Amino acid sequence: MLIMILIMAVLAAGLAYLFMTVNFIPEPASKERGLIDSFMQLLLAIAGVFFAIIMTVFVYSWIFFRRAKGDDTDARPTRGNIGLELTWTIIPLAVVIILSVQAANILDQISVGHPEHATQQSVFSLAAIIPREIPAAEQASKGNLVVDVTASRFAWQFYYPDYGVNSYMLEVPVDRQVVFNMNSKDVIHSFWVQQWGPKQDCVPGLSPMLRITPTKIGKYLVQCSQLCGYGHTDMIAPVNVVSEDDFNRWIKQQPKSQAPAGIPTSHVHSISLTAENLAFDARTLFVHAGAGVVVNFNNKDKGIPHNFSVYTDPSATKPIFIGDVITGPATTTYTFTAPTTPGDYFFRCDVHPTIMTGTFVVQSEDDGGH
Repeated sequence: MLIMILIMAVLAAGLAYLFMTVNFIPEPASKERGLIDSFMQLLLAIAGVFFAIIMTVFVYSWIFFRRAKGDDTDARPTRGNIGLELTWTIIPLAVVIILSVQAANILDQISVGHPEHATQQSVFSLAAIIPREIPAAEQASKGNLVVDVTASRFAWQFYYPDYGVNSYMLEVPVDRQVVFNMNSKDVIHSFWVQQWGPKQDCVPGLSPMLRITPTKIGKYLVQCSQLCGYGHTDMIAPVNVVSEDDFNRWIKQQPKSQAPAGIPTSHVHSISLTAENLAFDARTLFVHAGAGVVVNFNNKDKGIPHNFSVYTDPSATKPIFIGDVITGPATTTYTFTAPTTPGDYFFRCDVHPTIMTGTFVVQSEDDGGH
């Protein structure tokens, strides 16, 4: 029996130490993800202790209390042990209650971020499974960045109310808490950046929110983690976590789409471009340097928003032109001025920036063939 207890203690301590010191979930990139990972490590450590106890008793019993060969007699009957039954009921119950309180506290920090509201938020979250709505004044406190997230089949849209900027990519500064207000135009979607950790459903008619504090500069993806229809796998949007200075520069660079005035007709290039089945019908467009460009855009994808935008390169950080989004089936005309420097530029649909892309070739007057 002493050997069994020693083995049990060594295994339990070893597994608990392993799970508390090794993070088996890679690439955490937010403070909230750190909270979740720490809680997961605690759960694994507790599970490791119980696993060690159960398996040690099982193996010990299997070795030392096996029925002898040829022994067909019945085992000695035993009566219930009240003390033992209370022990294995009360201890797990206490562990579950403590973990539930800790989990609610973590949920508070993710969704509310204000200790004075912790009790109210915990009860509401456990009852309704969604965070409560936070007043705008409270959201913007402590320098938080507020982003209104709108989900629709099959696109993400991000609006920065403090700056009046609307975007189909998410740009946020590192080490600054971001308050996401979630909305859905149609069905249930789910906002998820894997490296950030928490997921939040976007439910029609409700306005749940989520707080994220990015901790690592880099490029990530927003994914919809709730099956929402045939275009679910394409419902992604790029996420850029940048320095505070780079974020401020990005905000200032966001232009308003407008038609150029006074372009001579002889220097206008007319282009027909169609979006269908989440793809453009052309992957390369040719214009002359400094020419006026007229894009006759036809969105044939029913119920799906698309647009046409041109950037200096595939990083899409410096826009040349950003077209208004239209939901198909619909047509529109975009007009703008091509860059004066010949070269290869980049165009895309901002709503589906990873799958609807192409090369915007600006040629000098001497180039021919297009």
